[in-house]
Amino acid sequence: MASIPGLRGLILAATAAVITSAGAVFVLIQPADETRKITGTVDAAPGLAWSVTAATDGHPQAEFRNPVGGTEFDVGGAGFVDAGDTLVTVTGTSNGGMALQDPTMVGIDATTGAVRWRTPAADLGGCGRVPVGGRLVCFAAPATGKGALVGYDVDSGEVTRTPTDWLVFALATTADRVYVAEGDVESDDVRVHAGTLDRPEANWSQAFPMGTSWEDVSADTLDVAHGQGLLTLGAHAAGFDLGTGTSTWTTDLAGCASTEATSAALVIRTAADCSGNGITGTDILDRTGRVLAASDATATHSLSLDQPADDTIPVLLGDGARDRHTGTVVWTNPDLVATNGTAIAVLGDVALLRDDFAHNMTGLDMRTGRRLWRIDTQRSGTADAWDGHVVVLSDATGLWAIDPRTGATIWDIPFLAVHDKPEAITGGGQLAARTNGRYVYASIHTMIGLRPLDHR
Repeated sequence: MASIPGLRGLILAATAAVITSAGAVFVLIQPADETRKITGTVDAAPGLAWSVTAATDGHPQAEFRNPVGGTEFDVGGAGFVDAGDTLVTVTGTSNGGMALQDPTMVGIDATTGAVRWRTPAADLGGCGRVPVGGRLVCFAAPATGKGALVGYDVDSGEVTRTPTDWLVFALATTADRVYVAEGDVESDDVRVHAGTLDRPEANWSQAFPMGTSWEDVSADTLDVAHGQGLLTLGAHAAGFDLGTGTSTWTTDLAGCASTEATSAALVIRTAADCSGNGITGTDILDRTGRVLAASDATATHSLSLDQPADDTIPVLLGDGARDRHTGTVVWTNPDLVATNGTAIAVLGDVALLRDDFAHNMTGLDMRTGRRLWRIDTQRSGTADAWDGHVVVLSDATGLWAIDPRTGATIWDIPFLAVHDKPEAITGGGQLAARTNGRYVYASIHTMIGLRPLDHR
């Protein structure tokens, strides 16, 4: 009998939770038909278009969760899946333990903040980041009965279930395809399928003789967003063709190595000392598994946004940048290896760097490596959204936008200027840039929509 992934084994023998949503009413704080200027902000800052809380009259302590993390365990942060006109999120009540109580999938109108629908969403192991055919696709591992792929219509919340005998442990999606990884990882008996919600193996099925312990199956086990498929299980990684499923390469991740995918069909492999002494080197694998370039710099880069303008923009590696096709050095800059690595985002043809020890931020030209600007700042936030003009960062106190080419602050929105209760809007949420200067930010208790003041 197959073992059960991670914490899942503690719950699968229990009775499935009963979800009750009758009479639940969300609180829309900000009227949907006007945009309010946020007190103390500059005119360039977007105003508050709408604000909605996770709490309902039936669940006053409810919180927002990102559906991608599933509902089987309370392990995900606040967030949503952007499905165009609808933002799909999960609400539930945290009791301080492993379980999310009364999880419910919710569709919120992206323009007005109005709640379009609510649907029970118990026992979901995870969901795709991209809707497929107008449906958010998830996989279920219920406490009783068989597993299933579950689709939530983004317009109505209507549920479609495809029962399966597979032991699914990962799911990923593109705009037109569902990818499912299933099997017993502890027996190296794993398969990946590509297809649709109704026929998940319709396009192809491919076996991968690799595995790990269930406890080591991670949320990023399956990646299909960077030009090739990447399956990572413990000390093993494999690349595969997204169109055919053909396995193109495999590699062992010695020691405490890790992988991260980037465009186009490249994998950055970072080697680390398992004793905790830090990074020992980094290399880049191409779509055939060949080492394209390598660096022995004891620093690597963690990009919260990796959005190069095109494949002529080199890829960061150690203290420099390498050509994405040949691996040759394009330029080097010591700013990249201050302390433990400084790049936090690649935005078009600019890299954004932050050095928390020196308390500064820097912009580098990605084509030449030339420093464009440097500013001293005590503020240390995450680059969360880029609309092609400004990058918006967040921390525990609020959101602020800078011009990545000059470092100039364009606007700053403290959370306390939006809501006077400190617990209402907090850091650690999810921010998404939409069109025409509009943004959505979801924190644990409150989701807000921002749009330019000239919309009024």
